[in-house]
Amino acid sequence: MIILHDKRLPDEYGKALADSMQDAVFIPFGGIPGRAYGSISCHPDIYFFQLDEKTVVHAPGVPQDVLETLEKHGIELIKGEEDPGSRYPGTARYNAARAGNLVFGNFEYTDPAIKKAAADKGLKCVNVKQGYTRCSLLAVNNGAIITADTGIARAARNEGLEVLLVTQGSVSLPGEKYGFIGGAGGSIQDTVILLGSIDAHPDSGRIKGFVAGNSARVLNAGNGPLYDAGGIMCFTG
Repeated sequence: MIILHDKRLPDEYGKALADSMQDAVFIPFGGIPGRAYGSISCHPDIYFFQLDEKTVVHAPGVPQDVLETLEKHGIELIKGEEDPGSRYPGTARYNAARAGNLVFGNFEYTDPAIKKAAADKGLKCVNVKQGYTRCSLLAVNNGAIITADTGIARAARNEGLEVLLVTQGSVSLPGEKYGFIGGAGGSIQDTVILLGSIDAHPDSGRIKGFVAGNSARVLNAGNGPLYDAGGIMCFTG
């Protein structure tokens, strides 16, 4: 397994993640100089859209050594067309999220390469108002998601997905009032990985029950509050 993550991940979370996934290859990402603003400048979901477990769409300007490392581990790269820039809505260009055969995003801003890659795979693009869609959506499996965003929840239910709508906040993001549950995690096969402990979230019982009810399990990477690091992107390579 290959895991792409924010290189600034605090030691507590990084060590817990490494201890929980000892066979994984970790690729720390340091952003692109001059792009995005401080709190999200190294977040993978600002520069990468994960199409599937072996494919990623990336922003122009991603450092070559990161791209070469991904390729070395069997990840197919699709180069995006537009630079994420330094401010919103540019910083939302790659922040779309896939769940099953659906790709959610604000397609007024989403990079054209994502739309094309989705079409090539036969996936349906679902437009939502939230630009930071990946930050706000945590896929449990192909048919279920967790979000605190009512617009995403409504759109997902309209497409037939099971949705758990959780309380906004209770996720740490240094420099911001709070972070988002999608940014605090990722999923691979039957495992939902969270940075921190789900027990620190006010909806922990509901989340555990929802995940278990969808034949998955929660892996807690750390004992502290959930931490928004721009998502954990997990690839099988």
